[in-house]
Amino acid sequence: MSNATSNLDSGIEEIQHLEETCKLTDSSDYEQKNSLTRQEPSGFPMYGVDWSKHAKSTSHCWLPYLSKKMSSSRLCACLLCQKSQLRSDSSFVECPTCSLIVHSAHLSELTEADTYSDQCSLPPCRSSFMDDSITDDNTTYDQHCWSPISNLSKPCTYCKNKKLKTNSNGRHDQEMLEAGFVCMWCSRHCHRLCWENIKNDANNNQCDYGEFGNIIVRPQWLHRATNNPCRFQACMSKSPDANDNSLAPVIFFVNKLSGGQKGQEFYRTLVRLLNPRQVFLLEDDSTVTQALEIYSSLHNARVCICGGDGTVGWILSHLVDRFPSLTNLPAGICPLGTGNDLSRVLGWGNEYTSARLFKTLTEIARAHPVALDRWKIHLETLDPDASDVEFGTIHRSRFSFREHPKFIRNAELPVYDNHRAPINSFFFNYISFGLDAAVVMDFHARRTRDPSEFTSPFKNKLMFINESRKYFNEFAFGIAWNIGSYIRLICDGQDLTNTIRNYHSVVLLNTPGFGSGTQPWGRTSTTTAVNDFEAQDFSDRMIEVLALNTTQMALIHVGFRGTRIAQCRQVRVELSHPMPVHMDGEPFYLAGSTAVDITHAGQVMVLSNE
Repeated sequence: MSNATSNLDSGIEEIQHLEETCKLTDSSDYEQKNSLTRQEPSGFPMYGVDWSKHAKSTSHCWLPYLSKKMSSSRLCACLLCQKSQLRSDSSFVECPTCSLIVHSAHLSELTEADTYSDQCSLPPCRSSFMDDSITDDNTTYDQHCWSPISNLSKPCTYCKNKKLKTNSNGRHDQEMLEAGFVCMWCSRHCHRLCWENIKNDANNNQCDYGEFGNIIVRPQWLHRATNNPCRFQACMSKSPDANDNSLAPVIFFVNKLSGGQKGQEFYRTLVRLLNPRQVFLLEDDSTVTQALEIYSSLHNARVCICGGDGTVGWILSHLVDRFPSLTNLPAGICPLGTGNDLSRVLGWGNEYTSARLFKTLTEIARAHPVALDRWKIHLETLDPDASDVEFGTIHRSRFSFREHPKFIRNAELPVYDNHRAPINSFFFNYISFGLDAAVVMDFHARRTRDPSEFTSPFKNKLMFINESRKYFNEFAFGIAWNIGSYIRLICDGQDLTNTIRNYHSVVLLNTPGFGSGTQPWGRTSTTTAVNDFEAQDFSDRMIEVLALNTTQMALIHVGFRGTRIAQCRQVRVELSHPMPVHMDGEPFYLAGSTAVDITHAGQVMVLSNE
């Protein structure tokens, strides 16, 4: 137990140290160039992992560098550098995989021949795939990849001491005693003098890849593939590890804008801890499809989605479309968003911390695969004249402050112009209509306009509360209006509109989680029906329909539930007016006189962290 605690503490400390030393500000140049297949015209990738035909196994992963202490100086690692010392006014880059730092100018100065020759002016990085030039039987793999360091911060793996004692003749100077090496895979340390004793010993030089060895993509599993448009293919078939089920390599997808735009430094941390070729910074659909093409055949592989609910839904839809039903690489989640509802439901936590990251990396290999339903929305335009007659007149009272609630009156504002359609046609968690979606819509529109104001999950929540204040009248005078005046609700062919006449939002749930951790359907036994409703099960091909009034919207955050309407297999929601909709963290506005048909659309395997 003490060893496990020690490993946990040391792992968290290392991740925290990496986060502090890998701070990264926004760089439009970096964002434009860091694509899976994008490269510079010369064939040498300026930033990110090199997936080009010129890539070598020991290619670096160059990223912009910003020191936390800008006054500190660094040394350029390029052997041809005339100004080796780097200062705060210099432009330079680093490879987080091996911590190499060079002037950015050297990347363009190096010719392709020099860059990819054996006598390159830059030290090589650790191997990330099986190079074509390697013809032996994997003897160069699964061994320590030593990198020089000035002194050891951990005990030596060979002599078990942090400081090396002088020999009987006292001939070793202090610099020689303190100098050593660190393995770029397992992070073990070794004195320079001890390393001389083990460098030619295959047994002592064997590397287990450290704390995360069971999820790392070993270099010998990834090969060039001439018949693959992505140029690479992962496979264990020729490896002695082919039948080892304790190994569960994980492919990471990171949304750089999630977590208050912390996704980029999160990406940098993963590149340091793992094989950089198993970590993908999300750019567009092609990044996802190419990554899945490369790793779809890798034995016992898994996926980890690093982002919010919208990012999770995006990647899960790709998994459903790419693989036959329930045969996809099972997906876990590292929560980087604000709500993180599906992450909470599956046991992956409610927000990102250094401790949470370390736990995710150690737990994902043994998490249990479970099936998760997917639901499809289909939009249909209705006859507006017929809709007005069918819905009737809006309920009035002496408390009525205006004809329509604010989210109906302001539907045509220019700030919503880029949010007039859903970004996809599927959801895994929830979809809601009405007042709660209106607040999320305003929050999302503001975050899109001014992303620099949303720099952390905590600050995001404060901004969300501020946006909700704009709907004070709708909350305070809820008796003056109801959502049933604007939508018709039909569940499994039965018109249930009358059941929502006194409510202000309609929510359809596939999973228990909604609204940053609430459970509005209520907690029910997994074996006992409650009030003629079965317990929720996100793999039963049934969806739960409930209604919320303004009071319940507040009370669900302290454990109360909404009003249960139905459990059904298909739902039709007909809108008579423009309506905000919130679907898996992504809000949008639908024009009036629109019908939304919701039907089951298959299942996907996800990882439950019990």
